[in-house]
Amino acid sequence: MAVITFSNVSKSYGGYDVLKDVSFDLNANEKVALIGRNGTGKTTIFNIIANGLEYDNGNVYVEKGLKIGYLQQLYSDFGNKTAKNVIEEAFNDIKQIEHEMIAIHELMAVNPHDSSLIRSYSELNEKFEFLEGYSLNEKFNKVAKGLGIPDDVITNQASKLSGGELTMIMLAKVLLMNPDILLLDEPTNHLDSVACEWLEKYINDFKGIVFYISHDRYFIDNTAMKVLYLQDGYINEYRGNYSAYLIQRIEEQERHLKLFERQEREIGRLRETALKMRNYGTEIAIKKAKNLEKRIERMDIYDKPVSEKELKITFQEEEKVSKEIFYVKSIEKTFNDRVLFQDVSFIMRSGDKIALIGPNGAGKSTLIKIITGQIEADSGVVKRPKSVKYAYLEQNVTFPDEKLTVLELVCSQLDFTLQSARNLLGKFLFSDEDVFKKIESLSGGEKSRLRLLLEMQQGVNLLILDEPTNHLDISAREEIEDALSMFGGSIIFISHDRHFINKFAQRIFEIEDGSFNVYEGNYDYYLTKKQALIQQDKISKPVIKKPFEGKKEKRKSDLIKRTLEQDIKLLEYELDTIKTDIEKAVTDYEKLLKLMEKKNIVSERLELLYEQWLDMEQE
Repeated sequence: MAVITFSNVSKSYGGYDVLKDVSFDLNANEKVALIGRNGTGKTTIFNIIANGLEYDNGNVYVEKGLKIGYLQQLYSDFGNKTAKNVIEEAFNDIKQIEHEMIAIHELMAVNPHDSSLIRSYSELNEKFEFLEGYSLNEKFNKVAKGLGIPDDVITNQASKLSGGELTMIMLAKVLLMNPDILLLDEPTNHLDSVACEWLEKYINDFKGIVFYISHDRYFIDNTAMKVLYLQDGYINEYRGNYSAYLIQRIEEQERHLKLFERQEREIGRLRETALKMRNYGTEIAIKKAKNLEKRIERMDIYDKPVSEKELKITFQEEEKVSKEIFYVKSIEKTFNDRVLFQDVSFIMRSGDKIALIGPNGAGKSTLIKIITGQIEADSGVVKRPKSVKYAYLEQNVTFPDEKLTVLELVCSQLDFTLQSARNLLGKFLFSDEDVFKKIESLSGGEKSRLRLLLEMQQGVNLLILDEPTNHLDISAREEIEDALSMFGGSIIFISHDRHFINKFAQRIFEIEDGSFNVYEGNYDYYLTKKQALIQQDKISKPVIKKPFEGKKEKRKSDLIKRTLEQDIKLLEYELDTIKTDIEKAVTDYEKLLKLMEKKNIVSERLELLYEQWLDMEQE
């Protein structure tokens, strides 16, 4: 049964239609992703649901009595509250019950035999226990730790926190509200990969609706049961996760194109026949021609499929470059008596694509600045061949004079004519009036695109990127990826975008708790290797065996291990079968929901057996 329903909802701002006849349902326990370009109206839909934003036409139904937890992008004034105070506002209802219990307890000390006080206290205590009031600290710590919120952030004043830190704080507050419906507007922004994985598990285990806006394709793949795609004011619905959405969308576009082409052929045939009839000039022929023309007018006309614009760009690359881009040996850096990293050694070779990952504040940007010579290491050696020419795209792109228009900047910096600049800007999706926008009015994605345009014309052989996809919608991320795919030089980048890392990284450098680790593969390889290393680090307690007991125990252990291996094979086969059934059931919601639940149960069981098998293998 639908818990939230949009039926032919329209909404406009200043004459601009943001939503046009939008219709969709959200059912109990569904996990649904809302995607689309920035500015298409996704947040408007959330504000209609959560804040009662007025709309022009249609109907919206939200089941009464349900508690909504809404993570927004904009935050109110926090006054002098600490981050902990803000998060604990999630417990206001429970705290109120606690205060009432304390007040009644004090009265009971004076009147210990007052039955009405005892009854009131008992009722409040039962409600307090039901709301898990006695485990608030445990819940607080679990969520704060899961999201990776540092202790110094929790104790700091909320008004002094960065945008990324505030996002984590407000997300923690929303999760701890114990809502029935979670509305999350870009929840993975500013979260590192560990926190994203924790949030994925939280969402998959959540008993209720989770409706979220996200540009994190890896996150959508791991959580979504349904994808709603908002474009030009209309919503299209796709069953399954992001990968399933892509397949369905491609098939849909192919069907639409075939229908359009078939229609065009039929219209062409009818018009040609009508023209011949008119050329005959007889009354009967002209009448037939008019009938054919009316037939064309009555046809349901399919619009020509319009694919989103694509970047058509190339890099001006330097031809000569050393085989070694960077030689780094035993470098160390300390900041405010805290060791960011030590004994960092690696060689980056020509053509390498390296992802630099780790928790926020681990020192990733500092390492980049050291190897590029922007700051000095405390100790160690960094060698940079003179033939290396790099472009650095920082996380928050700025320009010296942001009062200039896009066209003025390109003309002045690249010494281009107006026409040449417009031709180049068109390849980067700056067309028509976009070229006359002032740089200060551009979005984060547009600024990143403009900086890439400028850097690509400088003849670089190394790209250094700090969170290149941050704040970009999925289409903009794919545009940047298309551009980078055409770059034949070397790339080293910092990113929490796991889809982006998977696509480009050939090697992964990880900074974690001051240590530096190298993984020779993409993100999926890193996860597999990391899990294996964690298992290897488990310390088994020594077992004192009696004489002659060893052989008996060994036989018993071998039997258990063979049984485990057999169970693992059976579960792996069962999991593959379920995945195949899921792909076939993308249009059957009820069947898909049951299969997803079954998949989670089998996956958890399989993971447990893997751990048991690895423990026995180590022993």
